Amino acid sequence: MKANKDKETKKSSKKNNNIYKIGIVLVLILLVGFAYFYLNGNDEKKTVGEAKKEDEIKKDEYNYVLYGHKSDLYKEYFKELKKELLKDGVNEEEYAKLISKLFVADFYSLDDKVTSTDIGGLDFIHENIKENFVLKASDTIYKYVESNVYEDRKQSLPKVTKVEIKTITKSIITKDDLKDENGYKVVATVTYEKDMSYPKEVNLTIVHKDKKLYIIDVK
Repeated sequence: MKANKDKETKKSSKKNNNIYKIGIVLVLILLVGFAYFYLNGNDEKKTVGEAKKEDEIKKDEYNYVLYGHKSDLYKEYFKELKKELLKDGVNEEEYAKLISKLFVADFYSLDDKVTSTDIGGLDFIHENIKENFVLKASDTIYKYVESNVYEDRKQSLPKVTKVEIKTITKSIITKDDLKDENGYKVVATVTYEKDMSYPKEVNLTIVHKDKKLYIIDVK
């Protein structure tokens, strides 16, 4: 009887030890998993958030900022915008053309985007449509952009090399609760480094909000 009891005790002890070991392994796996996602998430935030301010336009309420990670084309157009807005008398049609070029150059250049949530051109989108615009962009043109947090992306993505204004027309704009009798309709043409079947012509609708111009529709 005693021998059987000792045998059962040993079996029970062995079983408990096995359960204990399995528990430790599971805990270690969970800890490694949490550590990976924590570090990966922080690294992504760090990479996206490290953009340094390179230039800015501070006049009246314009307040446009240029960050160092933007493309050379975007920087070129930003320089033109700054020159225009710092004039004593701003040519508003030229202002509308330049924000159109900046938006198109940034939004359709996916090659310099870090993740699929790194939507370009948002500085020029009206706050009334920004949320829906981001959602639509995330579900369409930006949907399949792979992460480049670690700068190891192999995916081929479009890069805009030139934006030209085909037409600009002063128009009465009515959209939802917005009305602007001096808005603009702009048609821009887009040239890419490599033809990957992305839009080559973009229609933009621009309205005023105080002194600033904003894009209210993109087609």
